[in-house]
Amino acid sequence: MKKATVRGFAKLGLLAVVMIVAAGASAQAQTLEYKLTANIPFDFTVVDKKLPAGKYWIGRAQQNQGDTVLQVRSAAGKASAVRLTTPVNSLRPMNSGTLVFHRYGDEYFLSEVWAKGASVGRELTKTRAERELERKSQDNQIAANQGPELITVTIRASN
Repeated sequence: MKKATVRGFAKLGLLAVVMIVAAGASAQAQTLEYKLTANIPFDFTVVDKKLPAGKYWIGRAQQNQGDTVLQVRSAAGKASAVRLTTPVNSLRPMNSGTLVFHRYGDEYFLSEVWAKGASVGRELTKTRAERELERKSQDNQIAANQGPELITVTIRASN
């Protein structure tokens, strides 16, 4: 009985070590260490700031601070926004980098950022303006109970 208990704890310990190593290896490939580049074909909002359509770089606000604070900056350098994010998980790694927008009528809000190969993306919290549009949308579509339309834009890695 004692040997079976010891073997059970040993197996559990080994499993825990394997899980920690696997999580560490996969987390490295899922970060926004490198800027992502996207051509966004519509005006959109980040942090209550309206940004025009165009080419954007998305990445860490500060390289040594991790992925928690995200910067969205136009390639021309004329428009930018910085936003706090939270992790969001997917069951499968992304085949390509992706930006997810919430669309309400002709208003677009950046919602999620996914690096290629990531199973952990970054989610931006909804702004007051988006929450208000969401509430109005739900009031108008109570029977349909629909949320925002999800629009995706493919991105690519750059240095």
